[in-house]
Amino acid sequence: MTSRWLAISVAMGNLLVPLNSTMIVVALPQVARDLGVDVAATSWIVTSYLIAMASLQPIAGRVGDRLGRRRVMLGALVYFALASAAAAVSTSLVLLAVFRLQQAIAASALVPNGLGLLREALPSGRRGAEFGIVSAAAGLGATVGPLVGGFLAAVDWRWIFLVNVPVCVAAFALAWRVIPSRPPHVTARFDLTGAVALGALLLAAAWVLTSLGRTIDLTTIAIGAALVPAAFALARYESAQPDPVLPPSLFRVRAFAAACATVSFQNLAMYGTLLALPVALAGASVRSGIALAAFSGGSIVFAPLGGRAADRYGPRWPTLAGALLLAAGLLPLALTAAQLPLELLIATLAIAGVGLAFTFPSMRLAAVEAVPERYASLASGVFSTSRYFGGMLGSIAIAIALGPKTSVDSLRALFALFAAAAFAAAIPSLALPGHGVAHAEPIVEEAAG
Repeated sequence: MTSRWLAISVAMGNLLVPLNSTMIVVALPQVARDLGVDVAATSWIVTSYLIAMASLQPIAGRVGDRLGRRRVMLGALVYFALASAAAAVSTSLVLLAVFRLQQAIAASALVPNGLGLLREALPSGRRGAEFGIVSAAAGLGATVGPLVGGFLAAVDWRWIFLVNVPVCVAAFALAWRVIPSRPPHVTARFDLTGAVALGALLLAAAWVLTSLGRTIDLTTIAIGAALVPAAFALARYESAQPDPVLPPSLFRVRAFAAACATVSFQNLAMYGTLLALPVALAGASVRSGIALAAFSGGSIVFAPLGGRAADRYGPRWPTLAGALLLAAGLLPLALTAAQLPLELLIATLAIAGVGLAFTFPSMRLAAVEAVPERYASLASGVFSTSRYFGGMLGSIAIAIALGPKTSVDSLRALFALFAAAAFAAAIPSLALPGHGVAHAEPIVEEAAG
C-alpha cells in the first residue's frame, strides 16, 4: 500500500459528494417536466441533500471510529451506488427525494471516514500532501458538476444518477485493495440516545438556517429559539456518558475549535461569493463562467501545494496566509460590486482561489490531528458540519442583502461582508499549531473525554 494510492481512493469517495450536489441543479427543469411537478418543488431534492450532509457527518464519523473506518467506507460506497441506481428509476418526486436522501446518508459516511483513514494510516508530516489531493478532488467535483450535469441532462437526467455507479465500483475496487484493516475502537455501549439527539439537533439547526434564506415564520423562530437550550441539555447528557457520541470537551482542544471556527468563516466567504457572483454579472453568463472557473481553478491546482506547506510549516501559517489571500482577492469585488474588466476579475478571483487552496487542506489537517486517533473521523465530521453551516450563512446573507431587488450598493455590501468573513477567518487560524500538530496524547485524551 502506498500513501498516494490511499489518498486517491479517499479522493474518489470525496469526489462523489460535491459532484452530486452540483450535477442535479442544472437538471431540475427536466426532472420537473418528466415527473409532472413544478421546478420549485424539485428544489427540495437539492436542499434535503445539503441538510442531511450538514447534519449526519459527525454521527457517521463516530460510527466509523467505533466499528472500523474501512468497513464503513466500503459499505457507504455500495450504499451510494444502490441509492443512485434507485434514484435513476424513480417514477415520482417523492421516490426521487427518498433515494436522494439515501445518497446523502451514504455520502455523509464517505467524507469523515476517508479523512479518518488518512489520519490513521499515514505518519505525521506526510498527511498534509495527501489531504491536499483530497481537497483538490472535492473542488474538482464541485467545479465540473454543473458541466457534467448539463451534458447528461441533455440526454436524460437519469444518467446524472447512473453515472455514479461505475465511479462507486472503481472507488470500491481501489479502496478494497489499498485501505488497511484495523480493529474497531469499541470501548463501551454505543451512545444511541446521544446519536439520535445530536442528529435531531443538527437537522433542526440546518433546517432553520436553510429556511432563513427564504422566509421567516413563527415555526422557524420557535425552533431556532429552542436550539440553544437543547444544545446545552445534550452537552450535559453527553458529559455523563462513558463513550459519548460527541464528547463536549472536544471543543476545549484549542486547535480543533480553531479549525472549525476558521472553516465556518472561510466557507461563508467562499460559498457566498460563488452564489453572488452570477447575480452581480447577470446577463453576462460567459464572463460569470470564466470568473468562477478562475476562482475554482486556483483552489484545485494549488491544493496539493497547500497540503505540503502544512506538512512543512504546520497548519497555522498556510491557513493564515490563505485567509489573507482570500480576503485580498475578494476586496476588489467589494469596492466595485464585481464590476471589473474581465482580466482583472480573473486575476482577483484567481488570487482568492489560491487562498482557498492553502487554507482548506491545512484546516482539515489541524482538525483531525488535534484529537486522538480514535476520534479522527468524528473530528472530520464536525469540521465538515462547521463548513456546511458557514455556507448556509452565506446563502442567508445573499437572501437578506439582495431581496426582491438587486442594487450596486447591496452588492458592494454583500461582497464587503464576504471579504470581512475571510479576514475574520485569519483570527482563529492563529490558534492553529505553528510547526506541526502537537501530539501530547495524554493531555488531548483527557480533553476529549
